[in-house]
Amino acid sequence: GGEAHAEIAGDDAFSNLAWEQVFEEDLDEKIGVVQSVCATDKYIVTIENVSDRPGEADIVSAYYRTDTDENGNPVAPYTLAKRAADTNWEHGNGMTYNPNTHEIYVALYTSADPENRGCVFAMDPDTLAFRRSIKISDDYNILGIAYDVQKDRYLIQTDADGGYSFKILNPDFQVTEDIGRFAGVGQGDNFQDMEVCGDYIINFPLTIHSGVGDYIQAYSVSEKKMVASEKIDFQFQDIVSDEPESLCELEPGVFLAAVNVTDSAGGRKIRFYRTQIPYCFTVSVVTENGSVPEDVIKVLKGGECTIPYTPDEGYELAEIQINGQAAEPDESREKITLGDIRQDCVVRIAFQEKPPRAVFADVQKKDDQSETGRNAAVRKSSMPPLLMPLAVLFGCIAAGIYGYFLHIKMERKRKSLRARRRQQQYISGF
Repeated sequence: GGEAHAEIAGDDAFSNLAWEQVFEEDLDEKIGVVQSVCATDKYIVTIENVSDRPGEADIVSAYYRTDTDENGNPVAPYTLAKRAADTNWEHGNGMTYNPNTHEIYVALYTSADPENRGCVFAMDPDTLAFRRSIKISDDYNILGIAYDVQKDRYLIQTDADGGYSFKILNPDFQVTEDIGRFAGVGQGDNFQDMEVCGDYIINFPLTIHSGVGDYIQAYSVSEKKMVASEKIDFQFQDIVSDEPESLCELEPGVFLAAVNVTDSAGGRKIRFYRTQIPYCFTVSVVTENGSVPEDVIKVLKGGECTIPYTPDEGYELAEIQINGQAAEPDESREKITLGDIRQDCVVRIAFQEKPPRAVFADVQKKDDQSETGRNAAVRKSSMPPLLMPLAVLFGCIAAGIYGYFLHIKMERKRKSLRARRRQQQYISGF
């Protein structure tokens, strides 16, 4: 089978997405704007940019992403877990979480402090505290950042000085590849934070005050081009201004967007919206002494997959395993069906040699058919082999005795006949 990995279903998967509001909170500062969001194993983390001026701290908030806290106590998802306001994260335009290093990395975008130009900041995901600064370039600032967990690499988007390019970074934050420049390719003239999922980079273009509405855009890393630009409908009511800022992936195909909104009364809030982007999982099939039509199958999330199989000549089904667990075929034993697929699957189908056929019954049948008459065949087949010689012997003795007595009887009959003839000759002589 081929290499298995989950992925977005295709370029058209970004159209007609349904967005569900799952959270709303008033912004703490009158001028604050939530610029970025990321998901750790425990929290949904946001940065509310209060000021770009050096020395003024921004607000970092962590909301529960599950229904229990660190100690196992029940909590409501999206309720506030903790908040910190002790670091200036510059504009705080992008964030990503690396589970391997257990750190959050922040794309600053601005550099009011000249030392921060071309840097990302590392954040402790548990305390929300600043850890260190990481220098990437002196030539541009960084708009957005995403960690590609499948390939253990980072992707960034540069600001206008770098031509709004996407670049690939190794685990040590060194640039290894330039994907291309994307100034003016889509809606708006600037970009928000980004997320990466398989071959796709996903971001929101900056369209506020442009009058064109909200958009989501997708870029192919392998093709180095934009492949989707789709309008978003958040189903707003009584909202006079909005700005989608950032998104993160909660689970395969499920994304969360952070959107700043202003209502008709002037109230400013941060909202979270969830959406499901059509997502494919890979079913890889490995066979032993048999074959299947396809050894790599793409299945939409929640869908099912039927795998017919054919054993090699002289073989029969031995076992089926799905991700190492035993599984049963259908009643015909000619295929297996996987339902409600929500992860990559490896299916192993093994066949074994058929056992030799029993030949005794066939030989006996041929022997019986060579006999003359059905009754003789029945008697032969029903008589134990050891009694056959005795039966022949007794048959011969019985035949001899019967012949002896028959001979005596016939001899007596002949003598009686001769006696009567002599008597008649005697009488006729007178």
